[in-house]
Amino acid sequence: MKTVIKKIGINGEGIGYLNRTPVFVPGALLDEEIDVKIVTKEKRYAIGSVNYIIKKSKDRIQPKCFVHHACKGCPLMIAKYPAQLQYKRSLLKQSLIKYAQVDPRKVEKVIGSEEIFGYRNQCKLPVSLNKEGQLCSGFYLPNSNIFTEMKKCIVHDRGVERIRHEVIEVLKRFGIQPYNHHTKSGIRSLVVRGFDGKYQCTLVTGHDELSCSLIEDILHIRGMYSLWQSIHTVKNTAEVFGKQMVHLGGEKQLPFHFDGLDLEVSPRSFFQLNTAQAKVLYQTIASLVKGHKKRIVEAYSGIGAISLYLRDKADEIIGIETIKDAVVNANQNAKRNHCEHVRFLCDDAASKLTYLSKNKEIDVLVVDPPRSGLDDAMLECLLRSNIKEIIYVSCNPATLGKNLAVLQEKYRVQRVIPIDMFPNTQHVESVCLIVRK
Repeated sequence: MKTVIKKIGINGEGIGYLNRTPVFVPGALLDEEIDVKIVTKEKRYAIGSVNYIIKKSKDRIQPKCFVHHACKGCPLMIAKYPAQLQYKRSLLKQSLIKYAQVDPRKVEKVIGSEEIFGYRNQCKLPVSLNKEGQLCSGFYLPNSNIFTEMKKCIVHDRGVERIRHEVIEVLKRFGIQPYNHHTKSGIRSLVVRGFDGKYQCTLVTGHDELSCSLIEDILHIRGMYSLWQSIHTVKNTAEVFGKQMVHLGGEKQLPFHFDGLDLEVSPRSFFQLNTAQAKVLYQTIASLVKGHKKRIVEAYSGIGAISLYLRDKADEIIGIETIKDAVVNANQNAKRNHCEHVRFLCDDAASKLTYLSKNKEIDVLVVDPPRSGLDDAMLECLLRSNIKEIIYVSCNPATLGKNLAVLQEKYRVQRVIPIDMFPNTQHVESVCLIVRK
């Protein structure tokens, strides 16, 4: 069956129509005419696969990744980069129109990334056996339990890739096996994060006692700075880390220099995965804070990077974060950067913000929530507050649109600035300025 791709979907797939029924086709690009095979048919839509391309898009290119067809982590790698940016802007516009009727003219051009490969400063990969029965890190095919070895990931930082492979080699030498749910032993995942040539590695395992020799060999890997173990025995969960964290060696925190700031992170603390674009993101946020403010509050503040980046913008800055490790990092980061007027609180964002907004005047609120967006309690808090301006940093156009639909009762959308933090993927970050009516 033939169809023409009319738009790109939220997962980077092409969307065509057969008898007015939308067909989602991974691997198809805008305006391409394809012969499609229907794989799954539901009541209101179908999922298809490309049999062959009848009319190829002018933007189609050969992906550089050898496992692109299997991994599915970078669905837009088949398109030229300018086209990727156009797709992402279009996705953001569609979501904001659909959920909040935002004027699409307020969605500005996407700020692209100078580097579209080797930008990712962290990897989180499951560990299992390859076809030869050797321990390796890799990925599971989408919607399956079929494991595939990843010999090379071209969006990972080269140093992160090197550390990943060298750690696996050490684990193999010591006979470490993949995780076994019955014995609750073995290695489950490998997490590596790196900045400035220094690396923090976390071995996610069962109830394993790792030998001193194994730990020593990993610590001798060039650039290894911090080594942790995370005990994780919970089945059927998307959580990478377990609740119990064990420091194995090296330093506990990973320090790095970021655009005039000296920061540190612990394994479970969040920082943007694209360091270069994080600078662009934070510069964009700072540019939206006009003049000098009395008080800025940041919700979901993580290690405090945004608050500290805004250190010259207000007399007082307060960050709110629920993850204790991140709050410890944030307050240490404030101390090491001599920012006595910046402090971080470990609390629920909505409840603490409700208290603060009743007792203190808040000029600007910065929110950088998870993909699920702002919850009902936070939305209610914002509608009841007298906060003048909100800078909403979003990694999910759909939840941004849904949240704006609620907030527009008391706020109006002034600017939406998309930023490409993850080239070759379908994801788009955006900074939205909303002001009190």
